[in-house]
Amino acid sequence: MLAPALQENGYTPVLMDFRRLDTPYEFIQGDARSKTDVFRAAEGVDVIVHGAALHGIHLRDHSRDEFWNLNMEGTYHVYEAAREHSIGKVLLCSTMGVYGASITVPNDSFAVVTENLPCLPGDFYGLTKTLAEELASFYSRVHDIRTISYRLGMFVPETFVRYGFRLLKGGVDDRDVAQAFVLGLQNDTISCDAFNIMAAVPFSLEQLPLWRENPRALVEAQFPSITELVAQRGANMDDLLGAWGQVYWAIEKARAGLGYQPRYNFAEFYAALKSGNDAHYPFANLPWWGVPEQA
Repeated sequence: MLAPALQENGYTPVLMDFRRLDTPYEFIQGDARSKTDVFRAAEGVDVIVHGAALHGIHLRDHSRDEFWNLNMEGTYHVYEAAREHSIGKVLLCSTMGVYGASITVPNDSFAVVTENLPCLPGDFYGLTKTLAEELASFYSRVHDIRTISYRLGMFVPETFVRYGFRLLKGGVDDRDVAQAFVLGLQNDTISCDAFNIMAAVPFSLEQLPLWRENPRALVEAQFPSITELVAQRGANMDDLLGAWGQVYWAIEKARAGLGYQPRYNFAEFYAALKSGNDAHYPFANLPWWGVPEQA
């Protein structure tokens, strides 16, 4: 999603990946774990968007050494390449996972997740991203390399219905992620900061008590017939809602600081569900890495 958005906004994308990509854009095959590869890819560019990482889903089958080598050494290589080539800005993919224990709440309470919460990661993935943000802060202070860190919500490809319901609880559409990065490229005032990038929660803070106590009633009141629509897809409302009512993901800082306005929220999903427009979500049922199985 990002490369076409960059091109549409007047930028020239240069892509790097360790796999060979079938892409119309300039492509360099390389590995973020290789300092030589990263330095080669950074030649002649103005901004680096750094997204190469192992993610939370990889914790089940990758070692801590592998996480460290890619998430930490890879990020170090990016910042050293920026320093070497006098690149003044890095846009860094971080994660909602940096908050960890900060959003652990008792059953009778709830958390409002803003960027003011301390980063207390609960797993090694979250730790690597927290340290990556610290690395960014160092290079900003010492080498004047500006960084915007994006604490991204969930956007692993899912079924259409599950994609829609996670927009209520820290999910985000890939197209809104791309929007946030374009806004970061256009911003000339931020030296080093982090932003939550999620879908907009369709309920107010004043509705949080009901959101926690009876989320199904709240959703049904605002989105009529949704239980029936979900059942027609073979899904269960209560399973989809789960315990999501205990956390409210705030994006006000991104709205104010970046001009971020997510366009693909739960309301848009609901409209697509009613019309049977599964094409609203182009990644439904793809594997987590976002390419067809046969690739």
